[in-house]
Amino acid sequence: MSIEIREVKTNKELKQFVKFPFDLYNGAPHWIPPIIQTEIAILSSKNPVFEHSQAVIYTAWKNGKLVGRIVGMINQLEIDFINKKHARFGWIDFVDDKNVSSALITSVEKWARGQGMTLLKGPYGFNQLGKNGMLTEGFDSTGTVNTIYNYEYYPAHLKELGYVPDLEWVEILLQFPDKTPERFLRFTEIAKKRYKLTIRQPKNKAEMLKTGKQLFGLLMDTYKGLPGFVPISEKQQNDYINKYIKFLRKDFITIVFDKNEEPIAFGVSIPSMTKAYKKANGKLFPFGLFHMLAARRWNDTVDLALVGVKEEWRKKGAHGLVFAESLNAVIKAGMFRTHINPMLESNIHVLSLWKDFDHRIYKRRKSFKKVL
Repeated sequence: MSIEIREVKTNKELKQFVKFPFDLYNGAPHWIPPIIQTEIAILSSKNPVFEHSQAVIYTAWKNGKLVGRIVGMINQLEIDFINKKHARFGWIDFVDDKNVSSALITSVEKWARGQGMTLLKGPYGFNQLGKNGMLTEGFDSTGTVNTIYNYEYYPAHLKELGYVPDLEWVEILLQFPDKTPERFLRFTEIAKKRYKLTIRQPKNKAEMLKTGKQLFGLLMDTYKGLPGFVPISEKQQNDYINKYIKFLRKDFITIVFDKNEEPIAFGVSIPSMTKAYKKANGKLFPFGLFHMLAARRWNDTVDLALVGVKEEWRKKGAHGLVFAESLNAVIKAGMFRTHINPMLESNIHVLSLWKDFDHRIYKRRKSFKKVL
């Protein structure tokens, strides 16, 4: 029986697209259900990303049953930044049938060629804040909410279709000591005095909004030299801030300023939402939001979401200063372990921070690419 590819055009079809993984991963203990409402919002025309991006959304059908899905994306800001005509694919899920994966991928390849693109890569979101990278190791453990979980057969399907590795990330599980090591405390004080640095955390909602703008400014500045970077428009930055800044804990945000009051480094940690998302099972109401708010306050695990340091400060210990301050905050909050969100394996400045702690790489993931 042949595979039928359908383009998603209606709200009903989009909801069907978003809910497909709930059937595919039913019974998979390490899959984390996304919030349905959030997934729909990301892929709807109201998302500011579509002011400079375009996308095509496909589903695959066999014998009248939904068996796969995929999104093809072209972000004009990325094309302008890298000066290459690259398209992306993401939200890819499929049953273990090579006819299905082939039909999905080749449909996006055809679409991308039609738009003049020369390379297709993924899985990615629209930018570095999306869910990026296909899981290649660590299928037997649960990750963080902002990561992709996929079955073990996925990478093999892509390789058979001619895709080769693009980027590789590692995820780290780290156990905290009972208190911040003395060496880190001394290091913090030395760095502060030597370079006249100050560390601040937002105190109220107004400062949180201001902090959000500072974080994005630093994010753009510190990540622009990393592979896979995509500029994020000011309107999209504001959308992120308005939607997500209220869920951050003020004590888990660290911003370092130099003697001229310019922000030079930052760190953002988030109480783990993994268990809350599992309990919510895709729905914010009636109890999903309650589970998230509870996890924000009562938790023993934190996710280190983002760390960024301006290039000229990376060899002056600013990474360690951010980590030391973040460590102080989470130990004070009674948390004793962290899941570190995917970090590029080549980002040695950040990866070296964990060498003095009880830690292990528990997941690896890759993105793949193919010349069109």
